[in-house]
Amino acid sequence: MALGAVGALDGPKWPLIIGGVFAAWFALASAVVRRRGGRGWKAIERAYIATFGWAQWF
Repeated sequence: MALGAVGALDGPKWPLIIGGVFAAWFALASAVVRRRGGRGWKAIERAYIATFGWAQWF
């Protein structure tokens, strides 16, 4: 919602940059989990926790 508000007020530049950073971090975390042997939904869950763990989703 915060990115939507920033986009509505200031244009799409910053929401795209911030969203891209989160997407890149999730892709990197997913690659690391897969390389270490993670498979299926468990690998996606671990990458999600690595990306958004600061929000205490675990």
